[in-house]
Amino acid sequence: MASRRWLLLRVSWFRTTTAAALACHLTCILLLAGSVYALDPTKRITQYIHTSWRTRDGSAPNGAYGIAQTSDGFLWFTSGDMMTFDGLRFTSWDGPPNGGSITKGAGFGQIVQVFGDHAGGLWVSGLHGIVHLKGRVVTFQFDLEGIRTLQNFSEDNDGSIWVVRGNNSISDLPLCHVTGRTVKCFGKADGIPISPVNSLLADGKGGFWLGGQTAVVHWHNGVSET
Repeated sequence: MASRRWLLLRVSWFRTTTAAALACHLTCILLLAGSVYALDPTKRITQYIHTSWRTRDGSAPNGAYGIAQTSDGFLWFTSGDMMTFDGLRFTSWDGPPNGGSITKGAGFGQIVQVFGDHAGGLWVSGLHGIVHLKGRVVTFQFDLEGIRTLQNFSEDNDGSIWVVRGNNSISDLPLCHVTGRTVKCFGKADGIPISPVNSLLADGKGGFWLGGQTAVVHWHNGVSET
């Protein structure tokens, strides 16, 4: 009986000691763990195995200046026209499957920017209008003058978007809000003292920072600070 009791005590002590040792090692590992980089920041991208797409070998669009991603994973590039990228190759996009072309008719003009929204749609702006695509089908289109290359979009939580008009021909109403199939533009009468506007950034509180040619303005609920 004594020998059996001694054996049980020894096994129990061994289990306790092993558990304590493992806990100690785990604690040390957690204490010593620090932030790590996914890639070595001292190396150049050319030092890693990678794939490149270049204009000179015909695998990339020429002069792409706008890029967006939709929820299906495709990338959309603008270079006057529009191209899609599936991770392997670029493909010219000739228009929606329901017929017609967003770049022809209705004075849409050259494509200047694209923006992927949270609902999986794609906003496409031209020199004279904006088109919304969902599943590569045009859901609606409207005219809007004064949009320039590299203009910014900003999306609200309700899915509506804001866009600025930076063309020098716009003397007022540089900030436009697109809700559903309607658009409303804001300007001096609404507390925006500059026009045109070249860029915008939502402040997270319902207002915007607006970048003009000679000033930066913070605008919120009709009140602005230059």
